[in-house]
Amino acid sequence: MALLMVALLGFAAISIDVGKLYWEKAQLQNGADAGALALASICGRDSNDPLCSPSSEIVRDLANDNSNDNESNVYSVDIKSNEVTVNTTASEVGAPANSVSVWFAQILDPSFASAEVGASATAGWGAPTALSAKFPVTFSKCEIATAPVGPTGLQFFLAHKKNDKCDGPQSGLNIPGGFGWLEQNGKTCSAATRVGQWIGSSTGNSYNKTGCNDQLLKWKEKLVKGEKVIILLPVFDGHGTSGGGSGGSYFISGYAAVEIQGWMFKNNDSLLDFQANSDAKSIRGKGGSEVGFIGQFLRFVFDDEDVEFGSGGPNYGADVIRLTK
Repeated sequence: MALLMVALLGFAAISIDVGKLYWEKAQLQNGADAGALALASICGRDSNDPLCSPSSEIVRDLANDNSNDNESNVYSVDIKSNEVTVNTTASEVGAPANSVSVWFAQILDPSFASAEVGASATAGWGAPTALSAKFPVTFSKCEIATAPVGPTGLQFFLAHKKNDKCDGPQSGLNIPGGFGWLEQNGKTCSAATRVGQWIGSSTGNSYNKTGCNDQLLKWKEKLVKGEKVIILLPVFDGHGTSGGGSGGSYFISGYAAVEIQGWMFKNNDSLLDFQANSDAKSIRGKGGSEVGFIGQFLRFVFDDEDVEFGSGGPNYGADVIRLTK
């Protein structure tokens, strides 16, 4: 029986104690991931934000919130130019720092009364460099360059008409017959774009965009409920066009974040001519029959798996965050 008890305690140490360590590790990893993403979102939006700091309470709150006993330790936070690393360790009353107690292993050997457990996560941020745009339309960089930021900056992001604030070609006008439409990805309401590359245009303004009614309907339902809809829009260099393709191509120079509050793609259509509020309707009225989104330009950080980020293009105020480690 004595020999069997040793064996049983050994099995218990392996199954129960090691299981406890794995469970603690999982909680610490969740806390590190959440803290790194939250801090990257803050720093990516504004590096001068007081919360963009290694001592930010947000990281500690998220580490504790992801722990069953609401007890974790943020061992270190390291912020670099475009990434943040969060290291979390265990915290248990009565156990040594950064450790949790074990139940059965210490019976076999008192020196195994506790074990250190930790986790690490790194989140990076940067301007988008490639995007499968969720609506196949692009806008001139001039529209973004002249757009005010914030709630007073509601405007009609025109996909066709020349903006009087801009010098030179504007939106679809610099491609004969162009209305800012991009070549779609098959039967989806999307367009594959990348900074520094050309994408063919779809000329004319007959609205027959495959699958796009479903996308607009989802956005409309959110807006009617009072929810925000923020999208990434491809921005093209207004001075760069190519003669290739049907009607030419657009040269993608970056991406901008726009909180949309309506759109106009077809007159007097309940879905394709929609504005969520009186301010958006007023802006729509000034645009006449021109097409585009109604919204405001934002400084915004996205967490979107369909977007690549890095260097290689101008930053129009939109950044993407991603766990990198």
